[in-house]
Order: sequence, then structure tokens, then C-alpha cells
Amino acid sequence: MSHVRGMMVVLAACGGLGLGCEDEPSSERCDPTVADACGTGEVCVTVRRDVSECRPACDPFAATTTCAEGTICVPVGPGAGACVPTCDPTAADPCGADWACVPAGDRGNICRPLCEPGAATCAPGEVCQPLDDGRAVCILQCSPDDPDSCEGERSCELRTDGAFACYDPVHLVGRVFDLVTDEGLEGARVFAADQTGAAATDVAITATDGVYELAVPVTREPDGALVPGSATFTLRVGAQDYELFPHGVRVALPIDAVALAVEGDGEWTVQNATTDVGLIPLPAPTRERGSITGRVVAGSPGGVLLVASSSPTNAPIAWSDRSGNYVVFNAEVGTYAVKGHKAFLQLQPASTTVEEGQDVAGVDLLELTEVATGALSGSINIVNGGACDGTSVVLVPKETYDETLKRGEVATGLRAPAPPAEPNVTGAWVIDGVPDGSYAVLAAFENDDCVRDPDPGIAGTQVREITVPDPLSGTRSFMLDGSFKVTGALAILGPGATEPEAVTEPLTFRWVDDSSEDAYDLVVYDAFGNVVWHPDLLPGVSGGDATAAYAGPALESGMYYQFRVTSLRRTGTQPISMTEDLLGVFFLE
Repeated sequence: MSHVRGMMVVLAACGGLGLGCEDEPSSERCDPTVADACGTGEVCVTVRRDVSECRPACDPFAATTTCAEGTICVPVGPGAGACVPTCDPTAADPCGADWACVPAGDRGNICRPLCEPGAATCAPGEVCQPLDDGRAVCILQCSPDDPDSCEGERSCELRTDGAFACYDPVHLVGRVFDLVTDEGLEGARVFAADQTGAAATDVAITATDGVYELAVPVTREPDGALVPGSATFTLRVGAQDYELFPHGVRVALPIDAVALAVEGDGEWTVQNATTDVGLIPLPAPTRERGSITGRVVAGSPGGVLLVASSSPTNAPIAWSDRSGNYVVFNAEVGTYAVKGHKAFLQLQPASTTVEEGQDVAGVDLLELTEVATGALSGSINIVNGGACDGTSVVLVPKETYDETLKRGEVATGLRAPAPPAEPNVTGAWVIDGVPDGSYAVLAAFENDDCVRDPDPGIAGTQVREITVPDPLSGTRSFMLDGSFKVTGALAILGPGATEPEAVTEPLTFRWVDDSSEDAYDLVVYDAFGNVVWHPDLLPGVSGGDATAAYAGPALESGMYYQFRVTSLRRTGTQPISMTEDLLGVFFLE
């Protein structure tokens, strides 16, 4: 943990101001511009206007203080702290004119000079912090990595001027529940990812009723106002004996915390349908499942996709939170190699064995700083694009790739264009910072009106697989041969045209007719990738939208499903287009 440093902090002295430090010996005056102005064990700090004194040095992050009674240890520079006098905010004029007695995080109260928000009146490295009473004071910037640098429940937030200051927090409040029984799930792990896929928060653990509260970072104006567009998140949720969210056909919907936040007493709250997450129970196991717990030990440990491999496919996964902590739930009995995937981060895989029902702890992944990441490049060719005017290319670890659904888990940052840019690839593309591993390369995977051309009989339509480093050359940076062929997607009308949709029976699927098809191939999958219904080819449509009434097995309440349609010509033998990979998702209301 660290504060923003590199400055001298202006601090009030206790002499004559009634600060409660009468027993402290008088301090020697000093010049803060002179190197080593004080003796060993002391620091020169400015304690009042134009007055600087030698104060005892201390460690502001130590568990116990070495400061005398009536003083507290506060940061005063890179790796340094000083014992400074506290003040009594209830006393009459405890700090003198133009000063105020204010909290120094949760360490205590100190005297600080008053200031005007937005005016350049504070020392370098300090920030003009608004107070609840309408005043503002110059104080050392808080640190988002130091929970004690803000008072009480306030959170350290980035401001539009680049400084950090303490403000009322923004909380996502929701409930995690069983989609079949609607019962709250205790002990589920919830955290928020930002628009790049990186972890924006640490984990919140749900209570006995499944309720959680998660503080999220939101950029502020100097007066504390929330900045529109600065805080859009998606939730990631895991629990034992439940399918991870998001996973399979389910995608996480974006939550605009600024647009949805409601101001309350000392906090902002975001609570609606998007903050509630229902989890799908996994099929009953033949043996009790276990879990793997550990930490990513790296300079940037959050948002790593953890894959616990014991077989080539269907590996249990997890994501690390902002601090790097992770739990891989639902590990069957076996031996695992736990690998981590995130752009520009090389991690040493870790091995472990899980016995029946065992929760294995301490499986940490260490950063390999001496091993460079690689780069992958290639090109796409958009043909008959229609509304498709730009797309993306992503990498998914091969162990997560589902051959039936033609999808997998996208590793954080392994995307062209780099997240959070909108899909814009029309020709050449590059994915930089690729860590070692085997990947499926997926083009036109996102909701961008584009799909990979489904015709297997022509070049550029197959899903490509790569391994970094290359097994033959050993290189970590290379170009794919050939181009991905991309075409315009069949537009879904319902259900699930834009996001997962609740349905009732009887159910009808609807999509925009392809202009040159002879037939349609329709398949319905459940959330686990199992085929639920695959009727015979449907006849083509001439004029109007295409429809199909569901005539498969009874749908299960609490289960998510996806329908996919492929258009075909040449009497139903040549695929020409299909619906998007992430749309057409629905559930029985």
C-alpha cells in the first residue's frame, strides 16, 4: 500500500493551539529545502504557515504506532512518515485562522489549511478536499490501495483533475440466488470487472440470504459529483455446485453505476435487476466436488482468467479479483495444472491435486518477469457485410473452448482492438501481450452485426488454434496464414434480440429472412451446451420475417437457453450466414 508522495506536507503544530500535546518536547525549527535538515530519526515538516519543525519519524503503515500520546503518524513523503500533533474538532478554534481540524483518514484529526476547490492553492501532491460542512482543506492525497487513508466508509476516488480524494462510496447492492428455487445463496463470491475486463474491485461474499454489497470506483468532479460514463461494470459470480456467471450461453449485462446511482445517507446505491444474479445448479456429481484457492502474485494481479486443467476441455475456471485472490469452484477429483491468462502478464503455472470434497488452498501463481509476452497478427476479409462494418478478434484458452457452441472464455485484454474500443477491425489486426498457452482464435465473436462465415468448404472460415510459444520455431510473435472470412449476421428478432429475455410458452423464434437462402438450420442449446432441440431443416422464406414454433422437450424453469439459426442454399447443403454467437438467449418466466 502507498500514498501519493514526493512532497512536504503542511501540518499544524500544537504550540499555543490547544492540540492536546502539552507533554511533547518542543521541536527544533528546520528548513525543509535543506537535505537532512534534522538528525537521525526525525523528519523536517512544515507545521504551520512559514514554520517547519523536526518531528519524530514513524511508519504510517505499521500495525502499532511509535508516536507519543497526542500525536499520530501520517505519510510525509516517499516511504516516510512523521509523528504530528492531533487536534480536537469540538474545541473552539483549535487550529487558528484559515485552518480546520479534520480527519487524516482513520488515523485521527490534524490541522490543515483551508482552500477553494478548483483553485491551485494546495502544495504539490496535496488535494483540496471538500468537507461535509461546505468548507474544504488541503490534505495529502488518499491512496486507493490504503484503506486507512479515508475516514470511516468513505472511498478514495480518482478525480477529473487527476488527483485522489475521499468521497461517499458508490455501492452495487444485489442478491445471488438459485435460479430453480429462488433461495439466496450464502458464500457466493461477487466482484465487478471494468470495460476492459480487468477486475475493478475485490470480492464481496454473500450473506445467508444471498445479499451482497460491493463498493465500485467512480471518477468524481472536485466537488464530489459522479462523472457520467466513468463507471460501467459487469459482475462475475461463482459458488460451489453452481455454474459460473457469466459462462456458456449467458453473458453479463453492463451496469452504468453513474446513471443508476441513488444518493443516500453517506453513500450512493445501485440496485436493480442487473445487480441480482441467479445461478444455475450444476448436475448432481457422482462424488463431492472440491475447490482450488490461491492468489496471483504479480504487479497487476486482477482480472486474470484462471483455468484449472485436468483434461483438454471443460476445465473449471475462475477470475482473480483486484487483489489477485481467486477460487476455482467445482473441481472434480483429479490432478490439475492451474494456468493464468491476461494480456501482458506471464505467470508460472501451479500444480495441485484435489481429493473428494477437498478445498485446496495456497495454490499461488507467480509472475515470470523475465519471460516476455508475445503478439499475434492476421487479417480479416468482410464479404456481404450488410450492417457489419467492423469486427473484433479474440483469444480464448483452448481448455475453455466448447466445440458445440464454438465459443470459450475470452482472456482479459487478449482482443483486437484492445478493450474497451468498439469492434473496428476491417483488415489487418494485432493482439499484443499474449502470454504462453494454447488458444482458439475467434473472429466476429461479439455482438457487432458480424459473424464468421459458416461455410466450411472455403478458406478462412475455420476456427484457428495457436500455441505460444510456437512449438516449431519457439517464437512468441507470429502472423496467422490466410484471412478470416467474415459476413453479415442473421438478425434475431426474438427472443434475446439484444439481451437474455424471459419467455412464456408457447414459444416462437423469429429472425430476419436471408435474401438468398433455400433452408434454415435451427438448434436450441441449454446453458451447459447440450442440444435441446434440433428439428429438420426449415424451408426458406420468400418475403416477411422467418419464424419457427418451438416443438421440443418441455423447457426447465431456471435454465437458460440459446437458439441459433444458420441459413443455407444449394438445397440446404451450403451455409451462408448465421445468428450471432452471443444473442438469442432466453429463459422460461
